[in-house]
Amino acid sequence: MKQTLTKLTGLLRKAGVQLRKKEYAAALALADEALPLLEELSDDDALDDEDATWSGYFQLRLACLDRLDLPDDLAATCEAVLERFPVDEDDLDDEELITLANVRTALTGLAKLAADRGDVDTAVALIDRCFRLVASDAEDDDPFLDKYQQRAAIYLGAYQSAPQRYRDGFFDSLRHLAYKAGKLHDLSIDDAALLAYLSDPAYLAFKAAHPIERLRKGEPGETWQAALDRFCAIAHELRVVRASPVWQGCFTLECKAVAPSDLAAREQKWNVTLPAALRALYLERGSVEVQDPEADGSLRIYAAQHDSMTLFGGFVHMIYNLWGDRWEFEEFFTEAEISCLDANFFIFGHVKNSENRYTHLFFDREGRFGGLTYDQNNWKKMLPQVKAMLKGKLTGSMSLDALISGQMDALIDRLIDRDDEARLNID
Repeated sequence: MKQTLTKLTGLLRKAGVQLRKKEYAAALALADEALPLLEELSDDDALDDEDATWSGYFQLRLACLDRLDLPDDLAATCEAVLERFPVDEDDLDDEELITLANVRTALTGLAKLAADRGDVDTAVALIDRCFRLVASDAEDDDPFLDKYQQRAAIYLGAYQSAPQRYRDGFFDSLRHLAYKAGKLHDLSIDDAALLAYLSDPAYLAFKAAHPIERLRKGEPGETWQAALDRFCAIAHELRVVRASPVWQGCFTLECKAVAPSDLAAREQKWNVTLPAALRALYLERGSVEVQDPEADGSLRIYAAQHDSMTLFGGFVHMIYNLWGDRWEFEEFFTEAEISCLDANFFIFGHVKNSENRYTHLFFDREGRFGGLTYDQNNWKKMLPQVKAMLKGKLTGSMSLDALISGQMDALIDRLIDRDDEARLNID
């Protein structure tokens, strides 16, 4: 038995060498010679990692058959993969990574073969089945990184064959491919036909009308009221129309009343007049929380009743209250400079980008608004911006509407990402 295992290992190793040398026929012959040994050892339970050995064999064979253009043998090998690695498609959580990876590869191979012979219905059904095999508990990364472009290409063939039936499917697969390519460094679009369709008028019209794309970015001149409504609209789109798997805890917008007397007391404490736009927000809507305030991708405009983060206050004072005493300010700035920051810039809210990174929303004495991001692991990035504030070179530079609209863009982008990750079953 040991000799058989040694011979099998040697044959598969030699086949791998031939494959890397692009000697595909020689590699395939060695893999075929190894098959009866592999079957014998599997029958005798003599392999320490049987799935990995079979996976290596199939990968060799599939690569060779693809390059040798042997579609019938390729299809038979894909079917053998599906037989060797059965998957419970209704319960993927406990499936092994190697099992799912092999089955996805086999389904994609069969889909491409069906597309090549013009059977677009079968091709689409197979690639859709592949994409239903989302990540198991053993997988942390996107399992379809190398398949988004293949899916779009298969749908393109179906669209060209039956435009009315497959138009939306193709356009949506292309839209998702473009979205993924914009997010993942390891994914690019290099298929010339797909690239051409990215500027196709019909596709651009489809994309512009797509609810996710339509709500992703605020229109020029969007008001803060419209930005909050846009968040509610995309939450509804994801939760109701698309049945998002993250809807239960991720679509909250809460407002708490703020009285004129609350604002007056805070203005007196900090000797500042609140900008009219922010006063209107407080009196019309109150303090605002978008998403769970403890979660990444949440926005808070501070409430009137709070021990430390009350409505608005001096720049350094409010950062201290949120983060605890920050040694960076005392090390790099004098007491007079810290007092100057507190007297001229006032934080009234934040976006929590991550545990270590917050974007602080502020206004200055001229009634202008801005946002400054503080990463406690990268103080050097914030330091020159704070120094510029002291020199009068970096003040609030935008309206409240523009500030809230821009921050809502970032929140919605994060929400879309979380929805996409949840659909893949990736935490």
